[in-house]
Amino acid sequence: MKPSKVGIIGTGAAGIAATKALHASDADVEVELFTRTGEQPSNRTLVNKGVAIGLLEPHQARLPDAGVEPTADTVRGIDPRTREVRLDSGERRAFDALVIASGSRPRILDEEIIGRDEAVRSGRLTTLHSMADGVRVRDRLARASPARVLILGGGLVASETASLLTDAGHDTALIARSLIPGASSIGEPAARWLLDLHQPQHAAYLGRSPRMIRTHSDRVAVVLDDGTRVEGDLAIVAHGTAPTAPAPWTGPEGMPVDSHLRSLHAPDQRIYAAGGVAVHHYPGHSAYRIDHWDDSTAQGAHAAQTLLHDLGMAADPGTYLPVSTFSVRIHGHTLIGAGHPTLGTSTRVVSTDPLLVVHHLGEVPVALTGIDATRLVHEYLPELHAQVAARR
Repeated sequence: MKPSKVGIIGTGAAGIAATKALHASDADVEVELFTRTGEQPSNRTLVNKGVAIGLLEPHQARLPDAGVEPTADTVRGIDPRTREVRLDSGERRAFDALVIASGSRPRILDEEIIGRDEAVRSGRLTTLHSMADGVRVRDRLARASPARVLILGGGLVASETASLLTDAGHDTALIARSLIPGASSIGEPAARWLLDLHQPQHAAYLGRSPRMIRTHSDRVAVVLDDGTRVEGDLAIVAHGTAPTAPAPWTGPEGMPVDSHLRSLHAPDQRIYAAGGVAVHHYPGHSAYRIDHWDDSTAQGAHAAQTLLHDLGMAADPGTYLPVSTFSVRIHGHTLIGAGHPTLGTSTRVVSTDPLLVVHHLGEVPVALTGIDATRLVHEYLPELHAQVAARR
């Protein structure tokens, strides 16, 4: 009997984890791993932590060998009925199962903002998502050291980047649409704590949005909705990510999946999605998406186990529930979390020193957020989703 052919699309955390899980299973499968044309698999968490601030070269952020040599040929489209993939090169290949782990792309400023495109062309307005972005930021910082950097955004990546650049000796300013940056994603108690860390370190323009960008030969100026003009050598947009997938899932909605990470739009077709491209449905909650490294790794491994189960080669891995931890270092302190805080509809502070917040959906604890609370987070981990898991 021929081995089952499995195509894995994407060489980020989810795609690599799925590949490793299939290899570790010793199942009779043949894996082909696809990356984008001209792209090397790399650890995206090191874009701002290493490459942008000059601590690492891009090649030092490459991911270790997953046991399969990636095919560098972007997957443009998939026929869900036949699991045939259409490649950039024009080739077409069919598989017995597919794992879509094509990740996400950075959100950019609205096109209504006057001067946006000119600022992008000049290199003074950029995102910080890919290795190319990291190199672009590094090179711009090297020309004006110390540089004045405007961070547009108030989430964890924006906060961590502002902290890293400040520690590297640059002058940073945080421009956030919220009065309490990060409150919608990590809860108000932890977000207020972070705001207290930010304010002594650098300028913060809160509750403001950019309305116009003026590009000059030696600087960029961002005009805010209250008329304030903020100038710098470089502006970095950190407004989160959006899913990116091959056709027919190219829209902004991503790929909806069931509790086992099977595609809802192609039921019973052995097509799975994991990582930043997957859209989940939690009982009693609307759709949600997670785009951090460790959770993408967990999803990739879970999708692989579901795939093997559906091929009759492994036991049912059960329901995927988000429990992976994440952490960022901000102005000398560690924000650590687990699960997905935005699932919560209420928060409960269970410790103030160190700070630990439990996020609840109804009576169910679904996430944790702490400041310098690594031990406490790990102690509370078994409580996450306990009632939901028991019902399934």
